[in-house]
Amino acid sequence: MKIVLTAIALHIASCGFAQLSGWNNTGGNSRLNGYVDVAGPMEDSLLWQVQSQGFFGTPLFIEDNFVVTMRFMSLTNAPLECYDLMSGELLWSRDVTNNAGRSLPVGLRDGRLFAVRLTESPNDTLYALDVNDGSLLYTAPFTVMPYITETAVFDTLGSMYIGGNQVTYKMDPATGELIWETPTVEMSSGSGEMAINNENNTGYTVESLNGLSYLWATDLSNGLKKYEHLVEDLQPGGNVPQSALMVGNNGIIYVHLTQDNVAAFTDDGTQLNLLWQTEITGNSPFSLLCAGEDGSVYAPSEGRIIRLNGLTGEIMNESESITQGGFFSPRLTAANNGIIYATNGENYVYAFDSELNILWSDYVPNNNTSGVCIAPNGVAVVGGQNSIQAYVPSQVNSVVDVMDSSFEVYPNPTKSVLFVKCSAKQVGKEYSIRDCTGRIVHAGLLQQLVSAIQLPQLSPGVYLLNADAQAQGVRFVVE
Repeated sequence: MKIVLTAIALHIASCGFAQLSGWNNTGGNSRLNGYVDVAGPMEDSLLWQVQSQGFFGTPLFIEDNFVVTMRFMSLTNAPLECYDLMSGELLWSRDVTNNAGRSLPVGLRDGRLFAVRLTESPNDTLYALDVNDGSLLYTAPFTVMPYITETAVFDTLGSMYIGGNQVTYKMDPATGELIWETPTVEMSSGSGEMAINNENNTGYTVESLNGLSYLWATDLSNGLKKYEHLVEDLQPGGNVPQSALMVGNNGIIYVHLTQDNVAAFTDDGTQLNLLWQTEITGNSPFSLLCAGEDGSVYAPSEGRIIRLNGLTGEIMNESESITQGGFFSPRLTAANNGIIYATNGENYVYAFDSELNILWSDYVPNNNTSGVCIAPNGVAVVGGQNSIQAYVPSQVNSVVDVMDSSFEVYPNPTKSVLFVKCSAKQVGKEYSIRDCTGRIVHAGLLQQLVSAIQLPQLSPGVYLLNADAQAQGVRFVVE
């Protein structure tokens, strides 16, 4: 169906330099603005596709070489599953509910996966797991209440924020210690996440007061509410927000009232000020806005994606219709090469240029609320019904993958010869090379500090070199 790219070299170990986490279109980006400062796939370039039972796609989380999501089979059978980013291999699966609810991932940071025993009660349990194997690290000393599409969010210091029963909690993710809690009355399901502007140490939420929508600003140091502003309906009847707000890279706060308007606010440190409101049409619950590299705002409207001037709200471009008439719930992601990615909530994933011309699309059945999650090396992953798919960018810096850092390989990519530089302790040790299925395709001994390995005739793709019986290895590409 697709062709795996033959000239990629993907550096996992240095991913933190580009962004804190790969789950950029939810809480891995503290501003919730869907922007990732790496280049994403410019063409339909499938890296892997795995069959994974599940009725629909859900949000994905990426850190280092781990991809985590929930696979929903029923209200009491929805386990966590963790995959290898580069091969799609299933690493582990776990149900944290004992078949009493859904195992909802809500955050991934510093090797800790945060998951909720989701029963949609006011008292759901929050767990911290080791992302390496899914083992339990601790149980939080308080209960939470996120909706199935919502996640936690982290500030630049690493503190975690998550919703409870009409409150937002700030916690220490290393220990689970509660730092503060503040009242938060979310408007409706799917709108309870806090977007953070680290530059002014402020978190923003959309909340309900007497049936009206208000934007609130909260001091992140102590949890005290600072000020609020009404978000007015522009159309008769209006609609409530069922989507997270976002903070643009320019510091402007953008609020999405589905089937009514997108509103922009500034924060001058003493109050919130309305900058503009632009009418939109067509319902799109649980969708996510994104901010382009140039400050443009991308939003759903009447089955299309529209591009707004982030400073004025002027509609500059719109896409062709991308709905098939089902559950239209676009979740948008922007990369630094000007590409905008959208799942439509139905059966397709799209990649647009900045002016919303379609570059490519692919069939991902019932992607629902998955969104496109771009890893810090540019690999894009999306989930759907019974399937998870990953795509690779056509050009990635040729940096050696040194997850183990005790040995390295070059050139990368290569064609027939691979040089392996190792430590003195590893000279004389065995090495093995595996393909993306885990099959050993070549093996031998490291004869010296720099060994030249003559590769057999290998198909183009990504391979893993293990040496000295190490659990992890160095990835390289054969072109």
